Amino acid sequence: MSGRFRVREADAEDAEALAELYAGSGLPGAPGDAPEAARMLQTGAAFLLVDDDAGIAGAVRWREEEGVAWFDLLRSLEPPAGAELVRAVGRRAQDRGLRLARCRAPDTPGMAAYFARLGYLPVGRERAEDGRALLVLERRLPLLTVREQRRGDAAAIARLTGADPWPFAQGARPGWFVAADGERVVGVIGVRDAGAGVAELAEPVVEAGYEGRGLEVWMAERAREWAQTNGFHTCVLPATPRMRALRRTLEDRLWQVEGGRFVHTRPRAAEGDGAER
Repeated sequence: MSGRFRVREADAEDAEALAELYAGSGLPGAPGDAPEAARMLQTGAAFLLVDDDAGIAGAVRWREEEGVAWFDLLRSLEPPAGAELVRAVGRRAQDRGLRLARCRAPDTPGMAAYFARLGYLPVGRERAEDGRALLVLERRLPLLTVREQRRGDAAAIARLTGADPWPFAQGARPGWFVAADGERVVGVIGVRDAGAGVAELAEPVVEAGYEGRGLEVWMAERAREWAQTNGFHTCVLPATPRMRALRRTLEDRLWQVEGGRFVHTRPRAAEGDGAER
């Protein structure tokens, strides 16, 4: 996300500001006043807002329907704020495993070109309740994954971590994993042998704009699974301020804070099981 903007979910306290933002927009279905905006928020309409130093700079309504992320009522006071909201919808869709995002927008000159710059292409036209023409646009979203490091990831790993890319360019290194947004590497984690059956996980490195989406925990869990599958009985992870903010989620996955680190010990098989779980 741009450092200039902050995207967040709207709540009931934003009703008046939301109404002011949409005033005069002419968007079909937009709230006409604060009470209407409050009713929409109270009855399940989900709006994302983008703030800048001056206040609310834009908003968009979005929902998930039959495996597709739909959005409309895109309104911004400046083009970069609108683009940030469109990208935010895409990120939230990816977080839910959705592969398609669609929007309805006024069928006006330049609208298709604006969305094309954000990866959306026209797939149809509809009519609003008041008869105005709407353009339906669609984008197939990249799949967000955590996978083993590949040779082609070397430059991205160096960019994110500052490490020498040469060892990574020689091939996959055991215990190294990346978070990938489609083909773009946006996160890295590595595991090293600390001896005595202990695997030391590095703090996950995540690209700006991808923090707070659960990637850090996902990466730590992928690295832990690899370590415990490969004979390590204990995994440790630095309990940095960023990782401590994820403490509840990590504890749900049986990580426990011990001093300055999180520790995960592989459960022992119960007597008579014949195998470890």
